[in-house]
Amino acid sequence: MPATHRHRETQMMRMLVLGTLTLCLCTPSGDAQTAWKGETLVSPLGNNNTFLVDMNGKTVKTWSCSARPGLIAYLFDDGSILRPCRDSGGSFSGGGAGGRLQRYDANGKLTWDYYFSTSSHQQHHDVQPMPNGNILLIAWERKSNQEAVAAGRQSITGEMWPTLIAEIKPVGATGGTVVWEWHAWDHLIQDVDSRKPNYGVVADHPELIDINFGKVSRGDWIHANAIDYNEKLDQIVFSSHFLHEFYVIDHSTTTKEAAGHTGGRSGKGGDILYRWGNPQAYGRGTSADQKFFVVHGANWIDGGLPGEGNILAFDNGDRPGRNNDYSTVVEVVPPVDTKGHYFIAPTKPFGPATPVWSYSDRSSFYSNHLSGAYRLPNGNTIICEGTSGYLFEVTAAGKKVWDYDYQGSIARAERYWTSPLAADTRTVPASTGGSVGFTVKAGSSHAKRGYLLVGGITGTSPGLLLPGGKVTLPINPDVFTSLVLAALNTPLFANFLGVLDAGGKGAAKANLPALDSAFVGMKMDFAYCLFGPFDYVSNAVRVEVVR
Repeated sequence: MPATHRHRETQMMRMLVLGTLTLCLCTPSGDAQTAWKGETLVSPLGNNNTFLVDMNGKTVKTWSCSARPGLIAYLFDDGSILRPCRDSGGSFSGGGAGGRLQRYDANGKLTWDYYFSTSSHQQHHDVQPMPNGNILLIAWERKSNQEAVAAGRQSITGEMWPTLIAEIKPVGATGGTVVWEWHAWDHLIQDVDSRKPNYGVVADHPELIDINFGKVSRGDWIHANAIDYNEKLDQIVFSSHFLHEFYVIDHSTTTKEAAGHTGGRSGKGGDILYRWGNPQAYGRGTSADQKFFVVHGANWIDGGLPGEGNILAFDNGDRPGRNNDYSTVVEVVPPVDTKGHYFIAPTKPFGPATPVWSYSDRSSFYSNHLSGAYRLPNGNTIICEGTSGYLFEVTAAGKKVWDYDYQGSIARAERYWTSPLAADTRTVPASTGGSVGFTVKAGSSHAKRGYLLVGGITGTSPGLLLPGGKVTLPINPDVFTSLVLAALNTPLFANFLGVLDAGGKGAAKANLPALDSAFVGMKMDFAYCLFGPFDYVSNAVRVEVVR
């Protein structure tokens, strides 16, 4: 084709796409109506298998394991899985008991088999793979009745098992080294006996856990059930069944600092940085202020996803009495001050007063334990109703767009996908500027289709509903979006509008100039859509201007 014809065709494509997108920008954002494609990893409580199901509910991969789960598995990019499971000889017995961590490769071969199970401690419920290759886990830690009474616990006749969090570095085929640990026992308060340790006014110390709050069931006290890690903040979140809260702690500490009240990025050592769900647990509320009635599955929304940095949790809704029980998935925006520290006003509970988003259906949505939810790149949320094993995906407006009914208990289930957009760097120095190379991978089924890469600086949620109402681009349109559209395929934003090759791939590059220091900290999100029709969007990739 002559160059003049190619140029004319490119200009026509540009005008068509920009005209359509301009109309879209002038229309209020709505709600995507399609599910986010991927495969969902399922570990049923009733058998030893872990498997992947596709969008049609077909099992496409199975790992036959040696024990029941304890309780949720994780999939890695190399096709292997990490799966906590039950230690049949463990000395602790309770809901979610594990004690053994196993890794199976993509072919189902066991490559690592490690026990975190002794007479003094045992893993349970959950683990969390970390970017450095280590693994975070939650465990029970055994305290005798004498130790519990000496610490100020009242009305207890047996043992007490507070939460222990450990970071494990895998070693060889069966080994592991504890490289960091945190103990709830180091962060207690009680207001009953001034002769005993940890005495103080509970309401004055929301950073501590009241040893007398909540029941102890056969030793189990906090009953943590999920753990997640935020690499950017270097913080951990975990949720508590019995205390009806989730907690955030600092991971940037040393183990010694984690046992105390100073040190780490926060300067607070291992004390609670933030908690939400039940203010009466720390003396700053009553039962009327309780948000969670049993909570599971607390996790941060990952970077680049709508709601990035917010916390999702599953409120089981097991309210007092026999009536009015229903579950709710909530998205919480933690309150932070100008320095990024969690904020709590004197005598008041931690905010917010209400979630920024929630999903519930009082007529049919209820699981009194287990369960969880995860955000997806298109703004949808995948939910596991744990006791029934019913998995489903809802849009931001609560419309159900996918489901899978296993008909058996599942703790939680996460969806995995190949990220359609990747960047070769996530930072650009303000003083010099720099280039960011983008790899567009939509897959061969989208070969030869047109793509448009755009950006924004005001976040990814609620995003931009594209024409046709099928998909929402995870970019909030703003002045930066207009700049990108005005400079498409110039040296500033090279190949931001193009056509995918036969493999459904493309490449683009942002060549950003040096910027004033006032722009340090600016976060630019990029995502692309396919057009003709608008039926496919990518994940968002965040690039930050740094010093």
